[in-house]
Amino acid sequence: MRYNALRLELAGILADFGGERKPALRRSRRADRMYATDLAGAPEGPARGAAARRLREAGWDAEDAGGWLELRKGAAEPPEGWYDGAFGPEAACLAALLERHPERGEEDYSVECRLVKAGEEGPEAYEQACREIHGMFAERLRRKEKLPKISPAYFGGRTEEDQRC
Repeated sequence: MRYNALRLELAGILADFGGERKPALRRSRRADRMYATDLAGAPEGPARGAAARRLREAGWDAEDAGGWLELRKGAAEPPEGWYDGAFGPEAACLAALLERHPERGEEDYSVECRLVKAGEEGPEAYEQACREIHGMFAERLRRKEKLPKISPAYFGGRTEEDQRC
């Protein structure tokens, strides 16, 4: 499994927790969240409050879900170290769709979250995530809706900054 910059940032915040044990950190099962930590189940106190404050200050959106904090952070561009595999045919299709449909709608965190998590798991999971997103994008286009804001870099394309050059 790869550790991308977002996971490493979270791990650093949680490492400083100072409680009886360091809170667990894992990929979230929810489509619209990247990670989950059991920090919400830790005893109330200064350490828990400080960790929650550091998460907010670092830009993490946290939602309490039964003793777990479900976390996400906007990632307009892929985080450093997020994926090291080849971009397969589904990723190429998505890059082409973005190129052919440049007008974007709202940001859809579930797309970013799904790609970041799949990138950690490896090429097969990444290509499967691209296949699912391809279906979602196709459905949007059939309904005459805009594709969500997502960087082509997630699919092997150029970043927004590269495109300005």
